Amino acid sequence: KQWYQRRVAVGTFFFFVKLADLFEHHKEVIIHIDTKDGKPSLINTVSELVIKHDRFSNTVWGNMAEAKNDLSYSVNPDITLFMSIRKVALTYAMFYLGLIGFVPMKEAVFDIPMPSAIVDQFSDVLSRGQKMLAYTAHFLIMNRLLFWHLRRRGVKVVVFVLNQEKNFVIADKYCVDGIMTDFPSRLVKYHSDNCSEGGETSQILGKVDQ
Repeated sequence: KQWYQRRVAVGTFFFFVKLADLFEHHKEVIIHIDTKDGKPSLINTVSELVIKHDRFSNTVWGNMAEAKNDLSYSVNPDITLFMSIRKVALTYAMFYLGLIGFVPMKEAVFDIPMPSAIVDQFSDVLSRGQKMLAYTAHFLIMNRLLFWHLRRRGVKVVVFVLNQEKNFVIADKYCVDGIMTDFPSRLVKYHSDNCSEGGETSQILGKVDQ
């Protein structure tokens, strides 16, 4: 709030887009909503907007905190839910232990970072050791067998935040279901240039945080 007021004080104005307006004017666009503080009033309001605009088929919501994610699910189990950080970590642990089949999943979207994209974004400030650690994490996180298992169970795999074309290429090689980006126009262009007639590439998810 203080940052916003300082920016306004020097003559720079910002227009905050309302979620209701996004729903109204971009009816066919998949919108991914992180409820952040996860207050019950906010979660209920988002649920009401999804119902009002009949956005069940192209809205993904949730929270990184498990308890708040559970609250979202209890308020409206018909809205597609993404996994919390705890559930993502549990999924990887159980996968590498060979017990992934015993993990119940009410969530339908598996949101994960792509570590190699982080290296590309912060290559100037990361040490060689940090880069090696990130590439090791990439090897463990970007696992085709896990992705195949999740898709078999109806869970979509979405990677974030990819802003460069070479990252789009890598993500497509892993056959992910969705890509989150800060630059939708770049991803749209990549999709247009690389999607042959009748072919399929990843869904485009612009970030919309509430």
